[in-house]
This record gives sequence, C-alpha cells and structure tokens, in this order.
Amino acid sequence: MGGGAEADVLEAFDTWNASSVVLKIFRSAGSRSGEPFLREIEFHSRLRHRNIVRVTGHGRHQLAEGSREGRDYLVMELMAGGDLRSIIKNGPLCPPTVAKWVADILEGLAHVHLRRIIHNDIKPGNILIGASSGNDTAGPAKLSDFGIATSGRRRARCPSAGTPHYLSPEEARGHPPTTASDIYATGLVALECLTGTKTYPGTPLETMVARTLREPRVPGTVPRRWARVLLDMTNPDPLKRPSARKAAGIILRLSEATGTDTNNPAPARRTHPLRLPRQARHMEPPAGPIPA
Repeated sequence: MGGGAEADVLEAFDTWNASSVVLKIFRSAGSRSGEPFLREIEFHSRLRHRNIVRVTGHGRHQLAEGSREGRDYLVMELMAGGDLRSIIKNGPLCPPTVAKWVADILEGLAHVHLRRIIHNDIKPGNILIGASSGNDTAGPAKLSDFGIATSGRRRARCPSAGTPHYLSPEEARGHPPTTASDIYATGLVALECLTGTKTYPGTPLETMVARTLREPRVPGTVPRRWARVLLDMTNPDPLKRPSARKAAGIILRLSEATGTDTNNPAPARRTHPLRLPRQARHMEPPAGPIPA
C-alpha cells in the first residue's frame, strides 16, 4: 500500500476477526523510547475518537526463529477511501466535501488537544477517508500517524520535525510545535483541498523560508466565507488562531452556505510586519501554545 520514512504499510487479513486490516511495519529493528512505534502506542492508548484511526493491536515480528532481531508493527482499521493526498491529485475538491472532511479533522484534533497532545504532522497523507455511506455522501475523515506527536512527556525529536510544506511560521523559525501549529497546518490542508495545489510549493528550504516572509495567498476562486476562516487559521500570530473546536464549528456552518458565494472575491490578505493510494488506515483548550 505504500510507506513513509519510518514504516512500510501493507493490507492484511485478520483471521481472528475475519476482516481486512492494515499493518504498519516499522523499519527500525529496536524500540528505544524516542522512536515512532512507542509514540504511536502511547498516544493511541489515550485517544478514542470517531475521527482518529483506530489501532487494534501491536506486536513484534521476529525476523528469524531464535533471533533477537525483529520489526515492530501496528494493526489498524482499513480506511477504504485512501488518503487525502491521493484524492487531491485529481484536482480541487468541492467546498461541501472539504467542509465535512476538515471539520472531521478539527473535531479529532480537539480531542487530541484536550489530552495535551500535539499531532505535529498534519498533512494530506496523514488524513484517511472512510467508505462513503451512499447517496453521494462523503465518507468520514480520520487522523492517522502519531509517530512524531508530542506531549509533556514526549518532546519533539528535533526542531521542525514535521513535514516542511505544512510547518507553521514559528516552527520554521525553530520554535517548538504547539496546538496552534496543528491549526495552522490544517488551514493549509483545507486551502490545498480547495485549490488543488500546495500553498507553499518548492523545496523544503524554499517552502519554510516562504512562510516566514508572507501569509498564505487565498485566490479569488475560494468562497469568501472560506477565505475568512482560512486566514484566521493561518494567522502568523499563533495566539490569534482559533482553537480546534471553534474552527470546527465555523467550518460546519460553512457547509450550509459554502456554495452561495463561490464567485465573490476573497478578502484582502492581512498586512503584518514582520495511502498511500488505497492507503493505510493509520491506524478545548485554547489553541495557544501548550509546550511540546
């Protein structure tokens, strides 16, 4: 099914429950306290929410009988719709679908932040989509991959550990991630869904420098109400970004009106100084800084 920097992802069949599942097999041979495998286990044990991919089991596969070497793995629910990254490759998504999926992710994030956890890697590849319930209704969106998540006990493994294209300006400057950083990244994902392109394209260095110099550019094709909330979510000042729960409520209301002002221009930007193709189902406190 694919994989990332830390693990390979495979579809498998659970003979015990007679159902298809996903195996996330970590490439490292060991499980030191700072590695993604133990982070995933710890954080998923604290998280139970309809918009977070369920981890149903974990273990260690011995590479050979009698060998002390092996690979750690997680067993997760299979998300039939794949990941958001592969969906966006087909072009911009309709605003009502974006509203549903972004609200789902923000609801999941509100649950995560309530437990003083920071996801630290919000991006389309870590958002998985479930099967549609029919009648052209989009399936649910769920958060996956807590391999570099942080909390009071587990700090970031290195500065700017998240994916460069979705880092907040403060992270690009070397500051630790906060709940507000998750909100910023979610705003960039929402904008990418509506436009079909990354807000800050280019090499990792180029994209990180760009966000310290300018705010996201919201094109006039984006509905006016969407532009307002996206500008709030990507405010350069993390203390001025809404909490996950507040942003989710705003975006849920957008789903009722999002198609009525598509042709209205977006408001001017503020001026400040300054999957995996059928991918793995990996699996309020204010949005102000909670130490990573």
